Amino acid sequence: MSPLARRSIVGSLASVLALALVINPQVVLAAPPTGPTPSVYSPLNQSAPIPTTAGIDRALGALVDSPSVGAFSMLVIDPVTERTLYTDKSSTKRIPASVIKVLTAAAVLSTFGPNYQVSTPVKIQGDSVYLVGAGDPLMPRAKGAGSLKALAQQTAQSLKTRGQKKIQLIFDDSLFTGPALGPAWKSTYPRLGVAAPVNALTVGGARVSPGSIARVSNPAKQTAQLFAQRLRNQGIAVTKIRGGSTPTSATQLASVSSQPMSDLVGVMLLDSDNDVAEILAHLVGVKVAGEGSFTGGARAMTSVLASKGIDTADLKLFDGSGLSTRNRASSEVIGQVFTDMVRGDQPQWAAIATGLPIAAETGTLDDRFDSKGTRAGAGVVRAKTGSLTGVASLAGTIMDRSGRLLVFVMMGNKVRSITSARNTMDLMAASLAKCGCT
Repeated sequence: MSPLARRSIVGSLASVLALALVINPQVVLAAPPTGPTPSVYSPLNQSAPIPTTAGIDRALGALVDSPSVGAFSMLVIDPVTERTLYTDKSSTKRIPASVIKVLTAAAVLSTFGPNYQVSTPVKIQGDSVYLVGAGDPLMPRAKGAGSLKALAQQTAQSLKTRGQKKIQLIFDDSLFTGPALGPAWKSTYPRLGVAAPVNALTVGGARVSPGSIARVSNPAKQTAQLFAQRLRNQGIAVTKIRGGSTPTSATQLASVSSQPMSDLVGVMLLDSDNDVAEILAHLVGVKVAGEGSFTGGARAMTSVLASKGIDTADLKLFDGSGLSTRNRASSEVIGQVFTDMVRGDQPQWAAIATGLPIAAETGTLDDRFDSKGTRAGAGVVRAKTGSLTGVASLAGTIMDRSGRLLVFVMMGNKVRSITSARNTMDLMAASLAKCGCT
């Protein structure tokens, strides 16, 4: 169904529902979800009363006018009926910060599916061994079957079987192209641990050392050096390490696989991991646009979202993490993705729901919603956080006290204090949680 057709149907439904509510405030007019809703929301309580706009207005009170949230937009949707319950400048395009990761998740899950795993291969031609970057964003150094250590062990065993114990190692990170830092990113981001240079061949988050927050300037070279050391530990002599492209005629020696895409998305959302977000966005660019770059990823993500019925007219993407201050999105775009996710209209998006931080419990919300004024949101708010200098955002779902699940989006730009803006947004979300505003 086209976005225009859906808005027309939703508008008609809203008119009918508004009349019904006048006659009987407790009436529930529900359009059943079209697909399997994510397990964290199943079963949806479709008999719970729907809050009214007036009720939400009263619950939020003066909070929406607080100067702490700066230039502010807010949207509340009942996902079952797809009815907009509250809107305040929801069509205005704002800097979303890390809330953009929800769109990255939707795009990558649509492109690859939740079960897809990135395979990192090692190939050989003559005495040249090629370590090929395939875009695994979370390859560990030594732990697990998908680690660099496991890949080196496989490679060494294959080389010994072939009778080769002396090689030169070539690292191939050509899958991604263009700048390693995103548009409007600060050059200090790698040193400060905000994000590593984006590269198709990386290990351990490209950290200078395990436990460090600082990132190396060349993740592929670091990965190759660590791989070579692992090979030497296995009795393979590595005479040279250099960058290069893998010949099409090279033979595969070994490979390891990443975590499933659903798990990668979960890490990205729960911890707001910028490195995972950018690598996944670049992978979408490779698959959809044939270009693994910031430009290709942004173009491909927009195209994928549009193909899923999301109205992208109010969306301007420049990266997949939300670090770029050039990104722009309206609350309506983000609200559409959450609504379709909750309803099960896009079943592959279920990993978004399970990956969202839970208020006062997990991820980037584990230390929020723990004050007297916000405690009502603890455990019932699942949301993606976002913050940059002058930007605060919060978007996700809320289960109100009547058992009605609501989608909400809040974005504040030009905020003077991130802490104050977060506190105000938490108060608003908690007000919706304890509302039952019929």
